[in-house]
This record gives sequence, C-alpha cells and structure tokens, in this order.
Amino acid sequence: MPTRMRCLGLAAVLTLAGVPCQAADVAAIVGATVVHPDRDLPSAVASNTTVIVSGSRIEAIGPASSTPVPAGATRIDGRGKWVVPGLIDSHVHFFQSGNLYTRPDVADFNAWMPYAKEVERNKARLPATFKVWLASGVTSVVDIGGPFWNFQMRDAAVRSPAAPRVAVAGPLISMVDRVKLDLGDPPIIKITSADAARALVRRELERKPDFIKVWFIHQKGDDLAAQEAIVKAAGDAAHVGGVRLAVHATELIVAKASLRAGADFLVHSVEDEPVDEEFLALAKKNRALYCPTLFVILGYRYALSNTWQPTEAEWRLADPQILAAMNDLRKIPKEKLPERVVKAMSQPVPPKPSAIALQNLRKVWDAGIPVVMGTDAGNIGTLHGPSVFREMEIMTQAGLTPLQVLRSATSNGAKTLGMERAIGTLAPGKLADLLILDADPLADVTNLSRIHRVIKDGKVFVPDELMRSVAAKGGAS
Repeated sequence: MPTRMRCLGLAAVLTLAGVPCQAADVAAIVGATVVHPDRDLPSAVASNTTVIVSGSRIEAIGPASSTPVPAGATRIDGRGKWVVPGLIDSHVHFFQSGNLYTRPDVADFNAWMPYAKEVERNKARLPATFKVWLASGVTSVVDIGGPFWNFQMRDAAVRSPAAPRVAVAGPLISMVDRVKLDLGDPPIIKITSADAARALVRRELERKPDFIKVWFIHQKGDDLAAQEAIVKAAGDAAHVGGVRLAVHATELIVAKASLRAGADFLVHSVEDEPVDEEFLALAKKNRALYCPTLFVILGYRYALSNTWQPTEAEWRLADPQILAAMNDLRKIPKEKLPERVVKAMSQPVPPKPSAIALQNLRKVWDAGIPVVMGTDAGNIGTLHGPSVFREMEIMTQAGLTPLQVLRSATSNGAKTLGMERAIGTLAPGKLADLLILDADPLADVTNLSRIHRVIKDGKVFVPDELMRSVAAKGGAS
C-alpha cells in the first residue's frame, strides 16, 4: 500500500510500532480554535483558524477565510477542535520510574526488588517512557539531574522516532550523601568544598549540560554561609561555561541563599513559610524561573500508604508496566516492606497540597516572576507523562486560571529550555510543536488531557497508537 494511503488525512501518522511515517511536506489544520497562551483574553483565543505546517515549522496561522491552504497540502479538519502549543515539563528525572522501587533512599524495597534491577529496567524502558510523554502532549522536558548516563539518555531521545525534546543536567551537587542510589554512576554526589564543586562542574561541562544542578539540603546545625559558598562556586563555574544554575531549595532562607549565589532556576516551591519582598527582589534580579512541583510530595504519601489510585488520564496514558507496579504493596510480604511503609499503611491520611506552597505560587506569579510547570516526574507516585495533568489541576487551586497554567506549561516553559524563539508559542517560523485537543482547555485545565493529535517538529503522533505500541512491544521499538 502506498505511503500516502497509509497516512490518510494526516501529514505524518504513527504506525503501531510508534514510528512516524511522512505523507506530505505540508499539512493544514483548518477551522480550529487556536489558543495563544502568551496573550491575555480575549486576544488569546482565535476561532475558525487555519494553521499551515511545512516541514518542521509553522508556515502560516490566521483566519480560515483569509489563510489559503497550499495546493497538495494534507488537510486536518479542525472544526470542534482546539490547538495549543506542545506542553513542556520543566522538571523530570529519567533515572527514576515513578514506581515504588525507584528511590531506596526514601523507601528501601531492596529485600523485594533490588535497586540495580530497577535501574536497568529504567534504562531499557526509555523508548516507552519517551512515548508516554508524547502521548500526554508533552513535546519537551527538562531532566533536571541524574547520573552521567543522563547524557546518553538525551542522545537516545534525539535518535528516537518518538520522543520529546530533552534538556538535561548531570549529577546533583549535594550537601548530603545518598549512598543507596550509588551503583557506580551516582545521581547525587556530596560536595564539601568550593573547589570540589568547581571540579564536578568541569566534569559535567565536558558533556555540554543544559543546567548545573545543586541539591541544597540545609539541616539543623549546618553552616548556611559555607553552603552558600559551595553553591556560588558551582554557579560561577557554570556561568563561565555558559550554563545556567538550577537549585533545589525548599525553605525560604535556603532559596534566598541560592538566589544570592546566582541561581537561575528554583526547581521547587518554597514550602516552609511565605515568600517575602527580599525573595521576590532577588528572583527578579536574577530573572529566575520558579517551578512549583506541587503534586510530588502527595505522590509519595499516596503511594507509600497504599492509597494511590490512577486518574482517568493515567489509565489511558501512563506506562502500563508502572501502573501495575503501583499495586505491588498488596502482594509484598510484610517482612519485606520498609518500616516507614508499614507505618504509613497503618495510618493512611488523605494528603492535601501545601497551603503555603499554593500561597507562594500565587504571590510569585503576581510579582511577575516566570512560573514554569514541572512535575518532578519519576519520583514515587509521580508518573512520567500524565502526571502533568495532576500538577496543572493543583496549580488552579492557587488561583491561577487555566490560561495562566497553560502559559506556565508552554511559553514560560520554553524559557526553561532557552528556546523562547523556537517553541512555546504558535507563530509563523516557530517549530511545529502543538496539540490538537477534543475539548476546550480554558473551560477546564484537565481538558488538556483530551488529545486528538500531538505534533512535534512537524511530525504527527496519535496518542492511542503510541500507547498500543508501548503495551504491545514494551516500548522497545
């Protein structure tokens, strides 16, 4: 059967193996409602619009009545559909799977599932993990820290026919050890001096990271000034190498120390107390990005108390292998369960989002500091792919509108990758990263999960076919 006939109605469609097949160089989405998240209402919404995609880029976008469809272009009927930029998750970790066994430093299941086996599974499962991101409408992700094999993972994503665009950081420069994660290529490395920080940054810069990441853990009795000096040494070395500094800092004093040390990206909420004017001024001075990661702690609490349940979107779009593993607590003998899990299961308490984190998100947004959506996917209970829909729904609980949440996941997210000129918005000349939706994302942010088609670099992917590929062949093709 000719290629063009196999790809009826689309510029490129996935085969069941998840490989896009090119049918035409030009495609036209005709009659859709286009949402421009970088604009305010009412100009953010343009009904009855035509989008012309040529090769990997958007060639034209405008009213259907005055935007001609090129002769020979493949038409995609956009009537009753919504078009938005592809989603961007600014905080993920591919060395973690999201299942129960992925963080033995938090919950040690080695007596049941050796961590070395889990890591090998994660490496072998990368093609499937890439596909669940695409199926969930996420066309770009930022892996903000992991082992040195993170750089090989980034290369694998570039080579894959079905993968999001991936930016990476290497091993985390840390104030504390995490020896249970060290299998010879540790994702977290304890650093005790400025010289050691600079040395690790040099090793990472050889591999051209997109960020240098510091895990700034400040415990009672620690010398905050000495820790800040380590962060500054790492940041200065990163900046000399042309790379931005990302910092895990969840307490206000630590976040402010990070910003004084030159942080460009705060990868979590400030969770212990309300942000103050000093914090806001420092963030503005650095032009820093702020990533709330509101669900990840809840994910741990749900999973380790055996109360985690998949959402409707996760049933459709998560890796079925990971979904199955989330039920393992019911079959693991009690004597092989970590003590903290036994305790959590005996006293399950429905978790709620942090009120302070929600308050701080709204205050940071209102101050004009760029907020970027990120899930911390890969941590226990926060699954790669459809966890973005949990995260974005919680963001609305802070008082952000669906349009603002969409902005955090598109035009703001593009700032995390340093690709504002190429992705995150819909305009002629931009890369053709966009979603065609079956429901209005501004009526309900969860409608972002109702994905008809995903287009990344001009290639069209069918979510259902991606997921059938993952289920049928383990994502290995």
